[in-house]
This record gives sequence, C-alpha cells and structure tokens, in this order.
Amino acid sequence: MPPGSNSTPAGERIIERQGELSKSGTLELCVDYHDLKTEERRQVYIKELDLRSQLSEQDHELPNLHKVSNSMTMCGMYMSKGKPLAEKSRQLRPLTFKTVHVYEDLYITTQSGMITAIHERKEGEMPPALVPKKPKVQAPPVAPK
Repeated sequence: MPPGSNSTPAGERIIERQGELSKSGTLELCVDYHDLKTEERRQVYIKELDLRSQLSEQDHELPNLHKVSNSMTMCGMYMSKGKPLAEKSRQLRPLTFKTVHVYEDLYITTQSGMITAIHERKEGEMPPALVPKKPKVQAPPVAPK
C-alpha cells in the first residue's frame, strides 16, 4: 500500500471500477430493485449489492416474493416492499437508530439497518412506539433504614 493511501490494491479495483451501477447509491439500488421487471436486470442489481456486502441470505430469497421477515436488512425490505409511505426515526444511543416504516399493509420497525418487528397495519390502531415505555421500578427487597 503506498504511503498516504487508505486502500489496498484489491480495494482500489473495487472502488475505481466502471459499470452502470458502480456510481449509484446503495439505498437507491435497493429501492429501484423493487420496480425491476426482468430477472436478468435483477441479477445485475443483486451482483452489485453483494459486491457492497449489503445482502443477507433472506435478502436473496424473499424480495421476489414481496415478503419481509425479522432479521432481514433494511435494503432487503426496500427490495421487497419498495419505498414506504412514511418513515419516522429516533436515535436511541450513539450510532443506534430505530425507525418505523409505514407501508399500506404493514408497520415495519428497523434498528441499525435490520428488521426487528413487523406489525399488521389496521385502521384505528397506532404504529409501534419509537420510545419504549419505562418499566415500573419496584422498591428494593430490603427495608430502608
């Protein structure tokens, strides 16, 4: 590695590569995948997302079925369901974000890029809370002095 360089030769080949999708944003690729019509085109997107290490095993199986499951990545969710109607996020602690994604039929909760909960969306019911309720604190088992 040359002095002042932050990458290896193999890393440089990946970063400096040419191709129609190589300069596209990762989130853009995930959202656009949902609207692709041909299997040939889908495989090009899958190859690019795999090169970026963005997909889990479930992300390879469920998007074409338009299904989501817990521990699927947020990229896989966008590939399966497309862009949500709305999203609301909250930072829980440094580098940890919790987001509720609103779809026509589901509320999907993600935390740090992974699906943690899936709730059916029903009229008259509120979406999942971004901040969990604090549990009641019980008095200590020892009598105070």
